[in-house]
Amino acid sequence: MPDLNCSHRFLNQNRKDLIIMVLSTQTEVGSKRLGDEKCVRMICEAGFDALDYSMFRMQDDDYILNQPSYLEHVLEVKKIAESYGKYFNQAHAPFPSFKVGEDTYNTVILEKIKRSIEIAGTLGAKNIVIHPTYYGKDSRRNLELNAEFYNNLIPLCKEYNIKIACENMFGRDRRRHCIIPNICSVGEEFRAMMDMLDPKYFTACVDIGHAGLVGTTAPEMLRTLGHDYVGCLHVHDNDYLEDRHCPPYFFDLDWEEITQALADIDYKGDFTFESDDFLVNFPDEVFPAAYKLLHDIGRSLIKKIENKKEKIYGNA
Repeated sequence: MPDLNCSHRFLNQNRKDLIIMVLSTQTEVGSKRLGDEKCVRMICEAGFDALDYSMFRMQDDDYILNQPSYLEHVLEVKKIAESYGKYFNQAHAPFPSFKVGEDTYNTVILEKIKRSIEIAGTLGAKNIVIHPTYYGKDSRRNLELNAEFYNNLIPLCKEYNIKIACENMFGRDRRRHCIIPNICSVGEEFRAMMDMLDPKYFTACVDIGHAGLVGTTAPEMLRTLGHDYVGCLHVHDNDYLEDRHCPPYFFDLDWEEITQALADIDYKGDFTFESDDFLVNFPDEVFPAAYKLLHDIGRSLIKKIENKKEKIYGNA
């Protein structure tokens, strides 16, 4: 459980309610370089409230999470976070979730996705992001096949007390060498996807960076989905050309507009970074300072959101 005295909790004297927005970041780049244990300690020491556990490397059969001792490892990682008064709020399953025409891959990855749900539940995460799949140009067929895939995972949601978060995606035109829409790339289709799923077990993860790559914007997507649909975030910046996964203010997304949209829909979820690609070329000794910078950017953006909410909702 989170420390009730964490710095992300504060009382605004002009508000009747306690304003809470959890700040978290994913473990992917740090864990790949340093190992889970050291990465978790570093993120906790940087001041984050919670952690998003990345399981992308389950694609590698030799990875620790594919070994018989995986739960021992997971419980040790959880113990480390708890020793700092922190917790795991979110997780990310391996992907792609499905490859059209590749039966062997699909059989293997489905079992790894199922294990990742078990791992996320063991960590205590409330959401696990599992990517939808693009099957072709027929939008309705895409939605129906994804709904079937997701609904087959409901028993695991029940068993591990967790929601699956669907994410807005993009594709690539290999001939023109550019990014194009595919599944849940625009707000209307993303909303249609969520309307086919039970909100008791599913929610929408708005990937802020992805939204800016496909001819829409993150504010447009947030407002189209609205308060009742948006349950979590992947926060990162880009140049509208490539999926950079870097911190806000490193590139071109409009963070005044994004924070305004989050305030406008009265977003109640956590503020979770998927922004750690900027760490890749840093030496190990710079990682603590880099995580602290990411933390400080997050606190600043959360403050913007809460200030904008105050202007909209006042003392209500």
